[in-house]
Amino acid sequence: MGNLVIGYGRSKEINKIVQRYKEIYQASVFEIETENNYGFFDKLSNDKSKVRLKKKNINLNNYDNIILVTGLWHDKVPAPVLRFLEQQTGKIKNIIYVLYNNNHDDKVIEFDKMDKILNLRRDKSYFVDVNKNDIHVRVYQ
Repeated sequence: MGNLVIGYGRSKEINKIVQRYKEIYQASVFEIETENNYGFFDKLSNDKSKVRLKKKNINLNNYDNIILVTGLWHDKVPAPVLRFLEQQTGKIKNIIYVLYNNNHDDKVIEFDKMDKILNLRRDKSYFVDVNKNDIHVRVYQ
């Protein structure tokens, strides 16, 4: 048993956040990836029906803590992350959300949306932003 950081997004900011939480929690890392090209207009619609995730063998029951790191797309959790969470319902014991949102318009409702999908109450939740030198936690609940 251990900790797992799950990341979605290939931006340098997301990678920096994933690496930081990997160090803090001495965790393994898992990346959510899509099979299909998920374009700009798909991101605007946030339509989960178009999302096909790459199949990867991972047993989330083997981890004490899951730390989910993703950016927000137009103030919403990306559809690929929501699809992933739907597939993992009942398999996660404890989750911490880390949402990257540099525009400082934090949408706390997005934490509740993910909890509802997973049918659990998160342990912690954070909004973070990234500057040139560091990661800053702005809001947590």
